[in-house]
Amino acid sequence: MNITVIGESNIDIAVRPHADPIQGGCTPADIAFHHGGVARNIAQNLALLGHEVHLASVFGDDSFAHSMMEDCERSGIDLSLSSQYNDAKSPLFLSFNDEMGNMQSAVSDIKLNKYLDLDWLRDRIDAINRSDMVVADTLLSDDALTFLIDHCLVPLYVDTVSANRALMLNEAFNNSWKKSVSVLKCNLAEARAMTGAQEVDEAARRLVDKGIKEVYLTLGGDGVVFCSKKGIRHFEAIEAEAVNVTGSGDAFFAGVIHAHAIGMTGEKAVNYGLKAACHNVKSETPVNPTLRLSVFDE
Repeated sequence: MNITVIGESNIDIAVRPHADPIQGGCTPADIAFHHGGVARNIAQNLALLGHEVHLASVFGDDSFAHSMMEDCERSGIDLSLSSQYNDAKSPLFLSFNDEMGNMQSAVSDIKLNKYLDLDWLRDRIDAINRSDMVVADTLLSDDALTFLIDHCLVPLYVDTVSANRALMLNEAFNNSWKKSVSVLKCNLAEARAMTGAQEVDEAARRLVDKGIKEVYLTLGGDGVVFCSKKGIRHFEAIEAEAVNVTGSGDAFFAGVIHAHAIGMTGEKAVNYGLKAACHNVKSETPVNPTLRLSVFDE
């Protein structure tokens, strides 16, 4: 399938302290730099699965940006819809994690994402609509998100990214006249932010009531909830020897998108997502470079 992915590309700086941090002192830790960003991660996963992928993102002009762009091109990702800005710093995401890569706290410097605005998106919408499917994260500006919801002519898949960005997506929905998205992937905190519901099933149902055709609500080790107008179902996570859970949600969504691309929708698509996520946690990097179609046959 021809898939356009829209959103952020950033550098992930992951810190894993060897012990509890020392107040006012220096704690030994493993510190790793990875190419990241929800949109970029999803794009790479989809490229590894054999799809024709176009990434619409923004890049700076530092060594991080050049490294990310070269890596995208090596992965077969087309960057013709992306922009690069002179003398601009790449977005940075610094996370403090536990021994399994579960984020405990984080800070970010994402000033470059100011360019993911309405004018930038409007210039690309015709090319975007020539895709078979469109995937977006919520790092777009709020008016750009509203514009995308209203003017995307092909199935639109959205990843909420964070609870704060979920609130912005909610505002975009409120400002939209179309008020319809094909698929939403979110976690419980994000679903609660969008709906005000604390209970899992109620939050999922309220998202469907907003105009989202299929909701995939991830619960980490507790699995996934799938919801549509036809009903709701819980799925258990697949047990795996996890090395690093960072990026597993992105891999899950890529698995779901791939399933849809080959005609497996709804509940059947959950298993594709779970298998992709299970494979991803076996890698130290946010995207497992060994992802292949054979993963879904295991």
